[in-house]
Amino acid sequence: MLTTTTEATINTFVLCAAESDPARAAQHPFNFATLYTAYRACRRGKRSTRKAQWYELTLLDRLVNTTQLLQQRCWHPSPSIRFVVIHPKPREILAADFGDRVVHHLLVPWFERLYEPVFIFDSFANRKGKGSHAAVSRLQAFTRKQPGGYYLQLDIASFFNSINRRILFNLLQQRVGSDLRRSETDPRHAESAQASEFLWLARELLTGNPALHAQFHGRMQDLARIPAHKQLANAPTETGLPIGNLTSQFFANVYLNELDQFIKHQLKVACYVRYVDDFVLLHHDPAQLQRWREAIVSFLQQRLRLALRDEGKLAPISNGMDFLGYIVRPHYRLVRRRVVTHMQHRLQAYSKMIVQHNGQTYNFTPDTVNAVQATLASYYGHFRHAKSAKLRQAIFSRYPWLPHILFESTKAGICRCDAPASVSSLASQWRYFHQRYPQHLLLLRVGNTMQAWGQHAQSIANAIHCLGRNLVLAKQQQAIGQSWPVAMGAKIRHRLRVQNLPYAFIDEAGWLKGGMKRRELRQITFERVLSEVTYQNTYKTDL
Repeated sequence: MLTTTTEATINTFVLCAAESDPARAAQHPFNFATLYTAYRACRRGKRSTRKAQWYELTLLDRLVNTTQLLQQRCWHPSPSIRFVVIHPKPREILAADFGDRVVHHLLVPWFERLYEPVFIFDSFANRKGKGSHAAVSRLQAFTRKQPGGYYLQLDIASFFNSINRRILFNLLQQRVGSDLRRSETDPRHAESAQASEFLWLARELLTGNPALHAQFHGRMQDLARIPAHKQLANAPTETGLPIGNLTSQFFANVYLNELDQFIKHQLKVACYVRYVDDFVLLHHDPAQLQRWREAIVSFLQQRLRLALRDEGKLAPISNGMDFLGYIVRPHYRLVRRRVVTHMQHRLQAYSKMIVQHNGQTYNFTPDTVNAVQATLASYYGHFRHAKSAKLRQAIFSRYPWLPHILFESTKAGICRCDAPASVSSLASQWRYFHQRYPQHLLLLRVGNTMQAWGQHAQSIANAIHCLGRNLVLAKQQQAIGQSWPVAMGAKIRHRLRVQNLPYAFIDEAGWLKGGMKRRELRQITFERVLSEVTYQNTYKTDL
């Protein structure tokens, strides 16, 4: 099957006429070296994904083919993958093919060099050295400059689906034309040959509606949750950019740079922060904020053909601002309640998989533990930028199975504790789990046997009414425990649960450096947790 698919992929390559002059081809802005650099940037952090690996299987052929297509202006975008994400709210995503994303990483850096000196400082979305946390910090700094003041928070309606591509391309042309007239010693100078090629590529990406030929992956009921006017396929002609592409993120900044310049240089707003289409203005006079809002509405309609989603929110700064997942106040910030609720829903789903046997056992699988760690690390990275110490403690209290596998480190974040950090021998692994669970009977998997050492071995043998094979220390010829066939593992654990004997089952999980087997906590019994009603009443105020 793999061979057949690879052959079909290779046969789809369309080679245009080769460049007659190799030296000239190497000087072309779309040469092999620049495309390879773009590929390396594109694969960063995604090399383990299936699409990146599939692209890498025929890397040389693909890069050479794309280079020739670009140089001869025969390149066209491939059909996108269309799917729906549910959280934090239903959104339609159009993901470009990996080969197209390589081209995106070729285009965006060239335009970024021209636009970065033009963008205002207080635009924080999809820019190096910026980001959501920097935007929140900047907004909080502004609140301290406006004691007793007010804020106006505005949002653009269906922003990506409302971007006019013709206006956007004209903005790109104007910027390139301005930089073409700069002297060659100016770092923002644009060369004519390069500008022509990159403008052609930008036009190619802005031509047509990618949703019309996209392949939908997912459930149709999820797609039905998205209103028709927010689906790109229903956008008017020459309108809309796909959410999910690097080029769309950059083009959004180009488009709203016009709004930034209007607010900063014509309205003279000193305290202004924008992240994508969500922006906040601050002033001590609420009437002034109202006048600014009317001017912004008029500018968006006449210049960019955009509209605000609603009247916005005008309120005192002391009330706190709901911005990018935080409630921002002058001297501290809190985590937004909706973010905490989403995290609870995800942890509750994991809890249903982990808590078993009528609430008497925690069962951990490698995939579940990895997923829980990734989820919690993501949310805690968000929480640690706010006043959230009690919240983080309450999470570990609400889900009693969490401390068995994870703990929070002030330096390293969310770390694993279901296995020892350093291992020198099997005995060191035994000691680690024995110190963590001194009241539990330890049952370790060693190869094709289940082993228990010391008094644990005799207690388990008495419980299951079955003596195991003696484990003898080779040097002293002294029995140190007993072992049973691995096939008896489930029966042993069942008998221990029936007799209410607490145990911890330690399973093998791959190899460590040096050839030692890695062993992790796989199952542990515990005292039954509080009922769900008591659970909620206990931690509702904290969470």
